[in-house]
Amino acid sequence: MRKRIERHLNQRTEMLSGISHDLRTPLTRMKLQLAFIKDKETVDKLTEDINEMEKMLNEYLQFTSSSYVEKDEMFNLSELISEVIEKYNNENISQNLMPRIYFNGRKNLINRCLNNLMDNSLKYANKVEISLSKKNTNLFIIIDDDGPGIPKNEYENVFKPFYKIDKGRADSKSSVGLGLSISSDIIKSHGGNIMLEKSKMDGLRVKVFLPV
Repeated sequence: MRKRIERHLNQRTEMLSGISHDLRTPLTRMKLQLAFIKDKETVDKLTEDINEMEKMLNEYLQFTSSSYVEKDEMFNLSELISEVIEKYNNENISQNLMPRIYFNGRKNLINRCLNNLMDNSLKYANKVEISLSKKNTNLFIIIDDDGPGIPKNEYENVFKPFYKIDKGRADSKSSVGLGLSISSDIIKSHGGNIMLEKSKMDGLRVKVFLPV
């Protein structure tokens, strides 16, 4: 099952990578041609559109750059989560982590997943709580926030690539809605799962399961 998932993800990301790289060439030409336009108002509007397109392409390429050939390694997951939290230097992030929880997987991808999930919560919420626990043969990472949340009927949809909802936690126009999709792909490639619930803080809860 894990091999089939990885093969499917690789085929999808290879196609998207090719399309994204192809789009960069005409976009670069458009930027060069702006230098010959004398109307400043027109240039400013076109520049804004081109910058928005560049942001989208960068997000596409980030999505395709997840290296699923990265080798597994044993690492301290508790320590990794603490490092991610420390990077934000935000007193509104609280943590409750079981110490010295080790996991065998692709550390860089798990780090990227955690950053995506934290970025998503902090984008819409003021307070975020993250916990790590272990029960039997599963690890549980739970991220709660006090943001506007997501309608229950959208819980599965937001994991689809490029899907954006229209209200609540809707992405800005410069985002193409890949953060949760990337995180889901990473977790599933490790044999785990990720799901959404209503947070105890009345926002969104992201629950990650990882097998050990």
